[in-house]
Amino acid sequence: MNNNLTKREHNKLLKQKLQRVHATTGISFSLIMYIALFFGIFAILLPFIQIWEKPSRHFKTPDITAINYSSMIDPVISNPDFPKNNIIITLPGFQHDPALKISHQFVEPIIFNPNTLQKVENEGDKSKLAEFLNKMHYGGPLKQFGYMIFGFMAVAVMFLVIGGLIQVILIKYKDNGKNNQSKFSKWHRKIFTWLFAPFIIITLTGALMNIGYSGSIPMTYLKSKGESFETWKYVGPILYPPIKHIEKTNNQVQMLPINELIKKAQKINPQIDFEKLTLINWKDETAIVKLEGYNPYMPFLNGITNKPSVTLSGKDGTLIEDRRVLDKHWSGLVYDTMFFLHLLFGVDTVTRLLIALLMIAATFALGFGVLLYLEKKARKFPKKIPVYNWMGKLSLAVMIGVIPATGLIFLLQWLLPYNIEDRFLLQKGIFFVFWIATLMWSFYRIESYKAAKEFLAIASVFFIMAPLIHFYNSGFSPIKLFKEDMTEILSVDIGLFTFGIILFYICKKLPANRNQAQRFWKNKL
Repeated sequence: MNNNLTKREHNKLLKQKLQRVHATTGISFSLIMYIALFFGIFAILLPFIQIWEKPSRHFKTPDITAINYSSMIDPVISNPDFPKNNIIITLPGFQHDPALKISHQFVEPIIFNPNTLQKVENEGDKSKLAEFLNKMHYGGPLKQFGYMIFGFMAVAVMFLVIGGLIQVILIKYKDNGKNNQSKFSKWHRKIFTWLFAPFIIITLTGALMNIGYSGSIPMTYLKSKGESFETWKYVGPILYPPIKHIEKTNNQVQMLPINELIKKAQKINPQIDFEKLTLINWKDETAIVKLEGYNPYMPFLNGITNKPSVTLSGKDGTLIEDRRVLDKHWSGLVYDTMFFLHLLFGVDTVTRLLIALLMIAATFALGFGVLLYLEKKARKFPKKIPVYNWMGKLSLAVMIGVIPATGLIFLLQWLLPYNIEDRFLLQKGIFFVFWIATLMWSFYRIESYKAAKEFLAIASVFFIMAPLIHFYNSGFSPIKLFKEDMTEILSVDIGLFTFGIILFYICKKLPANRNQAQRFWKNKL
């Protein structure tokens, strides 16, 4: 009898410890985790945002086999200051970018509109909205310190998700509770349980990317027997094998048109969506062209470092090499498999939207977890007394205040003139100042629910106004964007406007104080 009692007490104590460790670790990393998730949603949609933000990309994507490449390439390579070998041609449509880029390792890329064959002025440092949102996802603005913090956060999240799953197995939670605490707990558990598999893969790869490279330096030193700390010196040649040098004969010959070479490559391997060409010894008798791309029929195994390719003679299109997905070194296949779901290189729009929806669900699950923690704290006080908790105020600013700040940076993208000095620096500065202002307002407002409604109302105005300002200042109306086959740009406008409407609806429906919140969550969850 005593043994059974001792065992029950031991199990009860174990469950309590699991819950306390989970709650303590979760609330400690919750805000950094939320930032990574929130901006990760925009990072998933980065290919669309990066063409929406730039006036130079407002034209349709042409058929890559119907472009007059010589009219753009010949003037560039005839320039004595431009390198003559290993010239890289990024084809229209890569990462949804309609432009054609001619570049080299040692020079800035030259951008063309392949429809008009004219050079376009790249915005460069004046327009980096998509890049900034992506960097916010992994702590980029804080450089190495940010990478490490977000990397350790990802490790903590894996610990939390696995630990949470163990709790669900060991503790028989009841989902029929009627109070707010039970409702928040229920949805926090359910959503993360449903998302366990993809979420654990995404966080694992995120941790590897942020701290894996820095953490590999000691192993590199040991593996090289003390010769070097440079990991990439050993890994780079395997993941990205260098192109073999071919001696020129200096006998110039007529090249086969590039669109004809693309057509030949498509016949040789019709499964590849070609994205990039490398011109080697171009216009020399020994000229070859390497056409690389992505095979959508073999996802996870290619798209990042593993690029299937077809190499042809530039003179007559004779096949030199047909490199398939499975021809890659096994380490490259493992690398692409690990990072594919996180980086989403080459995937279609439907897959991107599906992953974005999963991450939106994860942000809600995280939000319910924070609300559960705050609700437990608030229950110590009578309902009539407003709860003024520093963690609640900080969470309000980080999790809700970031929404209007992000809406503002989208609005400023087309509101700020492109000819002002340090345009993007000003844009970022306003974003951070506004975000910090939401923190100050959160502490000023006694009633957090009222502050949340105000933040959402402001955010709805910013997100609704952003596409309207874009239409006006870009000169492209929704009808014009649709007629000129720029639906990807139009989709961003529609998405921003729709998000603004949703935020306005949520703002109207949310309770204004704690008493109303008790009834609201009880009826809605």
